[in-house]
Amino acid sequence: MNGYCTLADFKAYITPPGQALSMDFGDDAVIEDIITRASRRVDALTGRRFYPRVETRKYDTPPYSELWLDDDLLEVLTFTNGNTVVIASTDYVFKPTNEYPKYCIELRDTAGIYFTLTTASSYNEAISLAAIWGYRERYSADGWVQGSLLDEAGNITAAVLSFTADSGTPFARDQIIRLDNEMMLITDVTGKEITVAARGANGSTAAIHLDNAPIKYWQPQDDIAGLTLEISKIMYRARYGENVETTAITTPAGVVITPRSLPPWAQEVIGRYQRIV
Repeated sequence: MNGYCTLADFKAYITPPGQALSMDFGDDAVIEDIITRASRRVDALTGRRFYPRVETRKYDTPPYSELWLDDDLLEVLTFTNGNTVVIASTDYVFKPTNEYPKYCIELRDTAGIYFTLTTASSYNEAISLAAIWGYRERYSADGWVQGSLLDEAGNITAAVLSFTADSGTPFARDQIIRLDNEMMLITDVTGKEITVAARGANGSTAAIHLDNAPIKYWQPQDDIAGLTLEISKIMYRARYGENVETTAITTPAGVVITPRSLPPWAQEVIGRYQRIV
């Protein structure tokens, strides 16, 4: 779940140049489990999560117009003040201004509003922020890619697990997709038919979606996908007896054992994304 590469990506990665992609399905479930574990290893090594998830986080009322965040923010869904009034997107700006993720929300000086206490006059956990969290540079441009449109007469309910797209070509097993604000994990693509594991994945809410709604798929950070592929390859080969030396790397989450055979570029990727605490 929430892997940073797909099964198809992994098979292509381990296939030598000039050889046909393996059509052996016997190890598919094992490979998918390895990809998941490798992706969580990346999370542990960096102290971040590189997949989108919906969470509502609470914050104390700040003394000024800036609300500093404790995680990587990608997109606000609902921003609620201490007095339970929803703050409009036109009333605030983000910091940093031109980069993702975001780490601070600042009320506009022209908005005429301020952060408030709760109706019980408490500042504790007064501000509520429902949002999509995760690390993705160039999120607005590259995070979600529109793959197709929903092709269902009328709509789909919040319970169905299979639905038809105008085209199934852009999609693949193990992808995270998004319809409106709902996320799902693809388990199969047959022609134009998409099957998902469950509705309302990654903390999102299952909902009705209308015909022609855009179906977007998540595009992981390129170098994070590459790091996951490399770790997955090492773990997969170790399953068949290939010796893999390990070493301890101290991370924000503690000491994590990682393959010493990771190439220098992979270690550089880990260093670049490690959270500083």
